Amino acid sequence: MSTFGGIEQAGGALDAARYGLSVVSQNIANAGTAGYTRQAAQQASVDGSPGVPSIYTKSPGPGGVTITGTTRLNDPVLDARSRTEHARSGSTDTAASTLSAIEGVFPEPSDNGLSEQLNDFWNSWASVANDPGSTAPRTVLLQKAATVTSTLNAMSTTLSDIGASTAQSLDQGVAAANSDAGQLATLNGQIAVATATGANANALLDQRDVLLGRLSSSVGGVATINPNGSADVSVGGQPLVSGVNTTALSVTGTSQVAVGATTVILTGGSAAAEVVALTSTIPSYQSRLDAVATALATSVNSAQAAGYDLAGNAGAPLFSGSTAATIGVAIVNPAALAASGTPGGNLDGASALALSRQGAAPASPDSTYADLVGSIGSAASLANQQQVTQAAVTTSVDALQTSVSGVNYDEEVSNMLTFQHAYSAAARVLTTVDSMLDTLINHTGLVGLQ
Repeated sequence: MSTFGGIEQAGGALDAARYGLSVVSQNIANAGTAGYTRQAAQQASVDGSPGVPSIYTKSPGPGGVTITGTTRLNDPVLDARSRTEHARSGSTDTAASTLSAIEGVFPEPSDNGLSEQLNDFWNSWASVANDPGSTAPRTVLLQKAATVTSTLNAMSTTLSDIGASTAQSLDQGVAAANSDAGQLATLNGQIAVATATGANANALLDQRDVLLGRLSSSVGGVATINPNGSADVSVGGQPLVSGVNTTALSVTGTSQVAVGATTVILTGGSAAAEVVALTSTIPSYQSRLDAVATALATSVNSAQAAGYDLAGNAGAPLFSGSTAATIGVAIVNPAALAASGTPGGNLDGASALALSRQGAAPASPDSTYADLVGSIGSAASLANQQQVTQAAVTTSVDALQTSVSGVNYDEEVSNMLTFQHAYSAAARVLTTVDSMLDTLINHTGLVGLQ
């Protein structure tokens, strides 16, 4: 190594150490930045003869060290696994939230729930049967009937509101996914250019991974990483992002999600659970609630038609409508209640007594409602358990991913000390070489000169 070559070597070592310190500083500064992936400076020895190890040849150049690049310390397998688990978490979280909201529509057991209101309604018929000629128990019965119908109306409205809210959330999620897809397509173009020109694309790759994570959680997007660092995304097997091109997502009139003109079956993400809620879960519970209203109206109106009111006339229907949304009380005059079971026997309470026992019948509104409450309770409990289990799996995978790509302060401080000592050592070499050159240039050949 020549003396001046030593200066070049020391200078290269200073640059390498300085660059390493810069990367460490970047890591520490972004330790709390969402989506940031830890980076590391890559160094390589410099041989005087490029491509030939110096052990086999005498290097004409000074050798030394150089920076070959800055790598992202991530694991592509863990990254893909994390996206998969977040897609499942998006689905289980949304399903649990929706079923919890539906469960809240049926607050049972409760002193003020529909079950207790039905019980009071049937007991009111017993009071009428005990005193069929009195107006007071008949008036109370009509009030209890109105309470039951208003509760059914409110339940139906709340279920509809949950459906409307879920539909709005699906629309917003699809719109956000379209925006993310557009951003990803733009990033793909930038990443391709950076890769082709040898520029540092680490920040772009971090942004890419954040978008891929969001697409996975929202619509279950499945990513494919290309050799140049860009990413393609498919949803339901249909391409959403291909290089710099995108295909728009939309919500169909039947509450399904389509990629372009193709309706797809979502396999993950919050949108998948919202589609299931809109097309199956909410309509199913709405139908079962309607069955309660239908059973109530049918059983009571049939008994009314078979009985006789205070005037001895055949009974008129007590309830109008046959669904939870439309059911109402059709009788205003308490005397029109058909408590009697015999023509002209208006003080006979046989019909009212029979109606008081309807709550215990096998196909009564009460048993239909009890089945509905039991079903939603079981479904909500299962959804909550699936959510807890999936959350634990997702947290575990995220922890593994963080252990690889997350910033560790202890490790960064260790790297900082390493580069600091390397810088100090290179500076000492440079100082030593400078001293040698000073001696050679300024003090050699001065013997005898006075």
